[in-house]
Amino acid sequence: MSVESTVTGHVERVEQRRAAERTLVASIARVRLDIALALLMFAIAMVPRTAWIAYNDRAPAGVNAPALYMIYADLIADGKGYANLDGHRVGYYPVGFPATLGALRKAGDILWFGRSVFAAKMMNGVFGALTVSLVYLMATRLVNRRTGIASALLMSIFPSQVFYTGVVLSEALFTFLLALSLAVLLWNPWSRDGMPYRQVLAVGVLLSLATMTRGITLLLPAVLFPVWFFYLHSKKRALLQTLVMFAGIAVLTVPWSVRNSLVFNTISGPSTNLGDDLCIGNYYGADGRFTLTGPCFEGLHGVSGEDLEVKRNRHGIRVALEDVRDHPLRMPKLISQKAYWLLYNDDDGLWAAESYGNDWFIDHPLREILQFAANAIYYAAGALFILGALAFAFARDIRRAVLLIVALYILAVPLVFFGDPRFKFPAMPLVILIAAWTLLSLWDRRDTPVAAEASE
Repeated sequence: MSVESTVTGHVERVEQRRAAERTLVASIARVRLDIALALLMFAIAMVPRTAWIAYNDRAPAGVNAPALYMIYADLIADGKGYANLDGHRVGYYPVGFPATLGALRKAGDILWFGRSVFAAKMMNGVFGALTVSLVYLMATRLVNRRTGIASALLMSIFPSQVFYTGVVLSEALFTFLLALSLAVLLWNPWSRDGMPYRQVLAVGVLLSLATMTRGITLLLPAVLFPVWFFYLHSKKRALLQTLVMFAGIAVLTVPWSVRNSLVFNTISGPSTNLGDDLCIGNYYGADGRFTLTGPCFEGLHGVSGEDLEVKRNRHGIRVALEDVRDHPLRMPKLISQKAYWLLYNDDDGLWAAESYGNDWFIDHPLREILQFAANAIYYAAGALFILGALAFAFARDIRRAVLLIVALYILAVPLVFFGDPRFKFPAMPLVILIAAWTLLSLWDRRDTPVAAEASE
């Protein structure tokens, strides 16, 4: 080997090492910038949420889910378990949110802030703002930083996403857990050889936390399976990834289902509200929206305590299945009615904040202004989503299609039960991301020859 070739080889190795160092430095710089911007998006998102919570610093009024959540959380914080004031153990609502709120209430006992309503709502505000940061990170990983910033800024001020932080409901926590699960799932480009099993398992455990808050993520791995089946080289790998993710979901859902089964002396799932949800939307005479009247709540007089949950659950499932079986021709119309009640507006967070009519505190014309803003921004984002969804999904990156599929899955689940505007809340961050991408794409195309000809 000549001296010249030796020197040349050494120079090439030095250049390669320097190029690798430059790549590493640039990568670290990008990570640091994304962390800084994610924190900035969190801070920006906290501003409207904190202002709304301060204005809406009121305890839930009446007998409704927010009031019951507060009671359950206090009892959990007092060490009495998931039970009601009579001492009967309960399992109607998924335990995730009352347990999280109970932990906050207990922390309030230990620290200085106490068991305030403001703290409970600020917890939702923090979860909402963290979701904004996750939307920024997901959009940046799937598209680019510009789309991430646009998505996060839009979600920061999106009215319904702000309104529900002022209500003691599980929406903010569940949406945060869903977004965190998707961020882990979609963080890196997918290989056709499959994902690392530890990543799939981590997503499953996060979905387990989400399912303990709202049960709609229980079957999400089954939705991902067809994507993996056709995308991966190995069909066996697609099946194994699905099973591993289901195993992750089982980490919390199975032990809690065992607890419920022991409490109610019958086989039970993570919660006992399946019967109500099925029956309300599917009994003969239902119009697709929430109601507390009808055959779903009849024939249970004299039943109380822990037996009531079980019998009401079984009764609701039986009525729903029998009425669907006996009157199948009404289902297309009923499903369209459910879709209408799910999507027709986006100002329901105000109704929830005012305890569903039990605490009217928003003055006129502020309520009308907030309603108009919520619906106008929602309709605009919805139009952009519809316009750009397919183009977004049909990119070379399969992860974009998965994001759209998950959004549509979240929107489709209520059509099995009943339609209510708040049920689309968890899908809205994904809708907002696609809407922001569509808006930027249209903006970038404004100076194309086609656009120029159209403007002449």
